Amino acid sequence: MCVCIAWISTAKAAAAGTDVQSADPATRASPESQMLDFDVPAQPLAAALAQYAAVSGRSVMFIDEWVAGRTSAPVRGRYTPHAALRALLAGAGFTADDVDTQLSGAFILKRVAAAPGVASAGGSQRGYDALVQARVWDALCADLRTAPGHYRAILQLQVAASGRIGQASLVSSSGDPGRDAAMLAALAPLKMDRPPPADLALPLTLAILPHDVLPGPRCATVH
Repeated sequence: MCVCIAWISTAKAAAAGTDVQSADPATRASPESQMLDFDVPAQPLAAALAQYAAVSGRSVMFIDEWVAGRTSAPVRGRYTPHAALRALLAGAGFTADDVDTQLSGAFILKRVAAAPGVASAGGSQRGYDALVQARVWDALCADLRTAPGHYRAILQLQVAASGRIGQASLVSSSGDPGRDAAMLAALAPLKMDRPPPADLALPLTLAILPHDVLPGPRCATVH
């Protein structure tokens, strides 16, 4: 299982989609010191994060399976964006890390402990997601420079009707321009064994996370 690579969604002003989505919040990122009025009731965590993004102007990226079945804490009153997010996540088993992306002032959720009872989505898209994830894992593991586990990056992928990766782009750099270029070069020739389902939501967004954020097996190329 390619545990260091995960599909992510991004909380935004509109209602969250059913699987992988990425969009800016409705407003520009607020200065961290600015006090804002929040009135976010306890509700499914993905919906609460979308409401938070609409008020704060801060995008929140998360792994779908982690938040499925989880409930937010209510947040009412005046808070800075970071303090409001901490309050919203209270008791949910997550912390929020800043991540340098094209989505200004974005956070990515980090699980602080294994969360029991987290549901996995089903359906044709989830099966195709797993296929793409496995092919991306193999491609990145083929080169020590790009092997997942010791860096963080966020990729967006377009999949053509033929199953070929039509375009791969970095939403968030790995911090090394040489590795960034090697990652995109590794993904360029990829083609899936079958075409994507008609309901596949594009682009696909993948988080490449270090082992301290998302523990898992290592590539065979890593010694």
